[in-house]
Order: sequence, then structure tokens, then C-alpha cells
Amino acid sequence: MPDPQPHGADASDGAGLNTDVVVLGAGPTGLTTAALLADYGVRVTVIERHPSTGDEPRAISITDESLRILQQLGVLEAAAEEMLLDTGARYFGRNEQLIAEVKPASSRLGQPGKSQFDQPDVEARLAEAVAARPNARLLFGTEVTELVDGPGGVTLTVEGPEGRGSAHTREFTASWLVACDGGRSFTRGALGIGLEGSTQVEKWVVVDLLNVPGEPEHFAEFHCNGRRPVVVVPGVGGRCRYEFMLLPGDDEAAIVRPESIVRLVAPFRTIAPGDVRRAAVYVAHQRIAERYRSGHVLLAGDAAHLMPPFAGQGLNAGLRDAANVAWKVAEAVRGTGTDALISSYAVERRPHARDMVRLSHRIGQVVMSTNPAVNLLRDGVVKAVGIVPSWKRWLTGMKFLKQPHFTAGCVVAPSPSLPADARDLVGRTLSQPRVTLASGEAVPLDEVLGNGWAVLWPSADGGIEVTATDAGGVAARAQVVDPSRAFAAAAEAGAQLIVRPDRYVAAVVTPARTAAALAELGRYSTVPTTLLAAPLAQNAG
Repeated sequence: MPDPQPHGADASDGAGLNTDVVVLGAGPTGLTTAALLADYGVRVTVIERHPSTGDEPRAISITDESLRILQQLGVLEAAAEEMLLDTGARYFGRNEQLIAEVKPASSRLGQPGKSQFDQPDVEARLAEAVAARPNARLLFGTEVTELVDGPGGVTLTVEGPEGRGSAHTREFTASWLVACDGGRSFTRGALGIGLEGSTQVEKWVVVDLLNVPGEPEHFAEFHCNGRRPVVVVPGVGGRCRYEFMLLPGDDEAAIVRPESIVRLVAPFRTIAPGDVRRAAVYVAHQRIAERYRSGHVLLAGDAAHLMPPFAGQGLNAGLRDAANVAWKVAEAVRGTGTDALISSYAVERRPHARDMVRLSHRIGQVVMSTNPAVNLLRDGVVKAVGIVPSWKRWLTGMKFLKQPHFTAGCVVAPSPSLPADARDLVGRTLSQPRVTLASGEAVPLDEVLGNGWAVLWPSADGGIEVTATDAGGVAARAQVVDPSRAFAAAAEAGAQLIVRPDRYVAAVVTPARTAAALAELGRYSTVPTTLLAAPLAQNAG
């Protein structure tokens, strides 16, 4: 685990500790936000009330988009050693017959569509990544007791690990606060931001095991048996998770005891009490914050949305929040981003988070049902879907996991004259094919894009001219070749792709419409216009 001491230098004005951005909470969302902010060149301080990163394996599923973000931060290669990559799910009906096997279709993003991971391991690696960045600092064992949002930013009163009382109280001033402080968010309460939605009636006991022998299956199992529904999620290194729905009459205190866990798991495998890493009762929520922004404060992760675990989207929604909010806050700090850019965070992220909350709830209703008639109908419908090829592809390819597609916010509506495939690129995350550099080396496209805005001009033969900026605004040009021709639709239209720092396509435009697109993007950021006009550094390829 990382050293729970501050990292980086304090800049103090005598009244308090200054920083550009405070991130409240050192979970995966907060640490990812902080690392990205540091890479974008701003000073960031992470405040966490616990003494270190978490040691509980809460989230367990991670998507291609989240893996891509870890790739961008430089932690994926090491973290992948503790992941079970490229997994799917099997659903078993009321008589334990297999009714569906699903797995994400091939990802465009250069990473497996779905994988299993160990949250404590990823959190520790993210904390190390933040600590290694010179313009970032981590303050563990530090709690915010007061928050004031003023005209120029936020002021936080904090108490450090030395204890309580005025002698241990400090003040932080920052231009922005990104609150990633969890489902019981102090920030959300302090600002009076309510939650919409409901709490699930059914409770579950989640059991994490160690020392499970054999090679893990690459499929989670959903046993929708109508008696005591069970979810089994494999891991690596002998790890495995079981989730059992509690039934009326179950004693919550008794059911988490090791001897009770041994009996619950017995139909699946024999374990010893010492193999139980964690056993806890939880109740799921399907809730979303009424708003994501209040002045200079932005909510992210569980502070902004709470969802049942059945779609495996909770952590992934948080990392999407981090990637979306970090570059926008960084531009606001640097003066290249407008207030409209900050407001676009909620415009873009809240609708998709709401969709994932609803989807998770619906999948839970399928899994948790104990009504025989409903289960009979469910099993029949799932089997019927498998008969129709297009429906089967939708189900087995997990296309019900709707990917983000921004039609409002920091995007430019495509011209109707563009081909449909080219128009569809706008507002979606950019594909990440492996491209060949001028040196002959093959690399993921993201390694060419830098961490700022980029413009891609693909050609019909698979060549791509890339103009990219780094955090300091320095532009460079590279010529690469994409054997997969991932952007063929844009190439055929003679169009350029204007790509945001979070790898989402802001615009697809022909040269005749570039000026108009840049003017529209100028409502949010001055960087795209500067990028196309900037003198270029030496070729990156």
C-alpha cells in the first residue's frame, strides 16, 4: 500500500494550503481523476479520511473503456497480471438449465470488452501512480469537516491524522472540488443535493473466497433458480466471489459466519472457513444525484450515482466520470475551457449513468425473481430470443450494455451529407486500432494521440495523419498506417475527426465545414482552433 503521507510540495499563502483542484475520496474514481488531472498539468490534492486505500474487494467487473483509461495512466500492464481478462456470463434458469451464454462482442477500443479484477490491487496501483506524479499529493487520514463554495473557488476545512481539534485543523483553497466520496457523500449532503430513485427490497450476502483450486472459468454464472438466486464470479490467483440472495427468515448476523458460508457454498464446492476472505450483507440502491454540479463542486462516482451490481457497471461508470470531468476541469484551470465546458460534464454523463442504473435494476429483477410464473415466462422469452438471429446477436453479444453516445454537450452535430457510418462516430469513444509508425513499429493508436486534443485525417489506403497536442498545448504531427481501416467511413467522405482528450469524437467534418465546427467547439474550448493553427513540433512518427 502507498505511504499515507502527503506527496508533492505544498504551496501556502499563509491563510491556507493552495491547490488547483481538490479530489475528495481515494477510491478508484478519485484516484483516476487525480492522476488524469496531474497529467493534464494542474496541481491536485487528494483528501481521504481513511488511513490508506481500501482492502475490500467490492467492485469486480471492469470494461474495455475502463481498461483503456488504466492504459492511459500507465498502470494497466502491471494490473492485468491480477485480472481475468475477456470474460462473459452464463444464465441458468429455474431448473438450472443453461438458458443463455453472453459475451461482449469484439471491442473497438483495443481492450477486452469485460474482465474481472481485484479492487484493492487496482486501488493500490492507482495510488502509487498518483503519488509518483510531482504535481499531485495524497493526504490519507484527513477528513473534510466544512465546505464553502465562493465566487472564486472552494475552501475546505480539514482535520488531519494527528487528531481532532483546532490545533489539527487546516484550510485548503482550490479552484475546483471533484467529490468522489462515495455513496454516503459528505459533499452531496453539505450541498443539499438529493438522490432520485429507490432502494432494492432484497438483500444479498456477498462472499469472497481465497484458495479456490484449478483454472478459473472465463464466465460468471447467474443461477436464476427461483429458490435462492446465486451469482458466481471467477477471479485469478484462487479468488472467487459468490453472492446469495437472502430469504425471509435468514438471520443476517448468522449467515455471514464462516460455518454458514461453508454450507451456502457447499452445492458448488467444498471450502474451509479459512478460505473466506470477506462475507457481508448488502442492499443495492438504484439512485442518481439530482444534479452533478453546484458552483465549483462536481460529483463523480458513487457520490453521483448508486446502482445494483448485476450489470457490473458501478465502478465503470465512475471511471467514465473521471475521464470526462478531469480534462474539462483542467481546461477551466488553464483558462482554455469555458463554464459551458464544465456544465457539459453533467449533460454528457448523467443520462448514461441513469441508463446504467435502470439496466442494472432490470437485470436484477430477472435474476432475483422467485415467482414461478414469472420465471417460466422469463426462461421461455430468453430461449425465444435465441431463435431470431438478430435478437440472438443482441443478447449474446451483450449489446444491451448500451455504450455512451453523446448527442449534446461538447460535440458538433454531424452534417446530414456525411455517410451514416461517419455520422455515427460523433459522440462515441474513438476506436483504438494498432497502427504502424513510420519506423515500422506497431503500437496502440492512443500512444500517438498524446493526452490533449487531436485531429485525425484518415485516407482511403489506411493511412492516418494525426495532429495531437500534449498537456502544454504543444502540437505534433505523425503519419501512421491503420491496417484495419477503422475510420474508412470518414476517409471515404474526405472528413477529419476532431478528438477530445477523453478519446471521444467531438466532430467529424469535411474541410469545408471545419471552420464552422471549430466555432461551435469554441463555445467550450479554445484548444481545437489553436491546435489546427499551431506550429507543429517534429513529427512523432
